[in-house]
Amino acid sequence: MVETTERPELEKPVDASEQAELEKPVDATNFKPPTPLVGTDDTSRNAYLTIMTGDFVGRTYRLGPGRLLVGRADDSDVVINADGVSRRHALLMCKSNGSVVVEDLGSTNGTLIDGKRQDIAKLRGGERLQFGSDIVLKFEYRDAIEEQYATYLYESATQDHLTDAYNERFFRDQLKVEYAWHARHDRPLTLIFIDIDHFKKINDEHGHLLGDAVLRDVVARCRDASRTEDVFARYGGEEFACLLRETPAETGTIIAERMRRSVSDRPFEYKTPKRDCKINVTISAGVAQLDKAHGKPDQLLEEADRRLYRAKRKGRNRVESALL
Repeated sequence: MVETTERPELEKPVDASEQAELEKPVDATNFKPPTPLVGTDDTSRNAYLTIMTGDFVGRTYRLGPGRLLVGRADDSDVVINADGVSRRHALLMCKSNGSVVVEDLGSTNGTLIDGKRQDIAKLRGGERLQFGSDIVLKFEYRDAIEEQYATYLYESATQDHLTDAYNERFFRDQLKVEYAWHARHDRPLTLIFIDIDHFKKINDEHGHLLGDAVLRDVVARCRDASRTEDVFARYGGEEFACLLRETPAETGTIIAERMRRSVSDRPFEYKTPKRDCKINVTISAGVAQLDKAHGKPDQLLEEADRRLYRAKRKGRNRVESALL
């Protein structure tokens, strides 16, 4: 004999007041439809390559119609500075209908597609392409929303969230690339280290919210004083780094001095609920150039750091370089 039990009530009955509320007509006068995501009207899918290993993980290349060269050569469309990658490693042939063919150009270590070495192959989407010993890129088709999301993830991984400058990780990746360029072409490479003077005092006197505002605005002024091609990054706390390709120390010193003046020449003005305030801010900077004496990236960092702290010891609000 099967024993049965009474089921408990799953829902409470609706009382009269709740029923009246449910039956009220909806006031649609202030109704606003939800904002659509950017790109929802674009159903097309484009071809992309995304770096999965090595430097610049997450960086994406959109493949348009035509031929794209992959390799170490500076004129490559997809430049990969890594061991085992040939100067002219592979060719991606992208047709107007979106189909993509990859062809190895007789590279030393070959082109692997999903782990198998192939001379030429048509890509269908989802494949992993390996160039050299350990550089893997993923090939895939994306629509506008997927690409927007991928861009957001990459920027989140490479930018400082407070100031929108590049972060230290991106800076160090870029330093490797610029060092490789310098070594191949024997061209100058200069680094500027920047530190906000007495930043702890600013935080103590005005609070961390205004301290954060000062960080953002110092970055904005310094970037305005630098060039478009310069790599400006937050290196940690109130310290920043600026990498200048094909730039001698003389020019780097001029740019650093321009940054210093842009910060010190006029106060930073802020409005708060309690009062308006003006904060006078200065920076110190150290400039170093990659050369035979400081021929490795770590040596360049150390020399720029030494010159920065020399500027601090000499009274702050100044630029120190080999020229001074």
